[in-house]
Amino acid sequence: MRLTAKDIAKIVGGTIHGDENIVVDKASAVQQADETTLTFAANDTNLRRLSGCPAAIAIVDEENLEAACDIFHGVVVSVSCDVEQSFLHVAQSLHPPREPRKTGVSPAADVAASAMIGGETNIHPNATISEHVEIGIGCTIFPGAYLGRGVKLGDNVTLHPNVVLYDNVSVGDNCTIHANSVIGSAGFGYRQIDGQHVHIPHVGTVRVEANVEIGACTTIDRAKVGETVVGRGTKIDNLVMVAHNCEIGEHNLLAAHVALAGSATTGKYVVCAGQVGVADHVDIGDGAVFGAKSGVHRSMPGGETYLGAPAAPIHETRRQWMALRKLPDMRKTLRDLEREVASLKQTLGTVNAANVDGQTKAA
Repeated sequence: MRLTAKDIAKIVGGTIHGDENIVVDKASAVQQADETTLTFAANDTNLRRLSGCPAAIAIVDEENLEAACDIFHGVVVSVSCDVEQSFLHVAQSLHPPREPRKTGVSPAADVAASAMIGGETNIHPNATISEHVEIGIGCTIFPGAYLGRGVKLGDNVTLHPNVVLYDNVSVGDNCTIHANSVIGSAGFGYRQIDGQHVHIPHVGTVRVEANVEIGACTTIDRAKVGETVVGRGTKIDNLVMVAHNCEIGEHNLLAAHVALAGSATTGKYVVCAGQVGVADHVDIGDGAVFGAKSGVHRSMPGGETYLGAPAAPIHETRRQWMALRKLPDMRKTLRDLEREVASLKQTLGTVNAANVDGQTKAA
């Protein structure tokens, strides 16, 4: 795809400063740009990098227009809205997604006779569709995907290669599950009987509501009884672990390496940054935000940002961290004070001894 500066300005509602007919054929960050690239500068660092950048066109905000025109030798398109969002909007036009191959139901797929498959659904070779599966309209099942018995998919669901849905899992409309994710495996539950770890049966299931996206290599365990639930509109990154009987609320964001232990629940619009760990049976309120590597050991109310392990309100954790940074200086100060006290004690002891000796001689 090729776009002129005039085309780009029309897409983002911007103003052109330079040759409106200059053409670009790709979009990239400032550091990777070349002579046929569209780039952008949404912060001071990237604005400075425009100096000497070979890109043909740069999108900047109106506030930084003058500075950009002074240092950038290409065409500038200024916008009054979010710079990065404008850039990504144009990038989608320059790099449109490839249409998936229309296969219908491939004869090389293993599809049970009892499966019900909606219209306009594509099932690629080597996918396995088990007994009594129900698949909605417009779904795409890529090679290697496995759907166990009784699985139900809504409309417009995409399962990327090697996704595994165990028996009776349900997935709502407009969901995407990326490669190698496993939904519905038995949870990590054991009892010790006669010195042996005996697995507890997990007879529940997993329900993924509509408009959910699940990243690659993520695992969501089935419930012991009842359901493990992923709420509507939630977005889950790669390599996330959701244990049995968890209930993830609507429109959550869970970044990579987040792990929730059994029966944890979250409200709406909860955000967990990378490597957050949530203990079992913890309840998290609506709108809570947890910074990277937070350890959530107890239930937390919503509407606040937390950090640290154990997690605490971010202003408290920052004060603790600042105190820790000062610990070496505080330790040195304490040692200096100990030496001064010892010296004072020695001096005081000498003075007292002299006073006693003087009083004895006077007597």
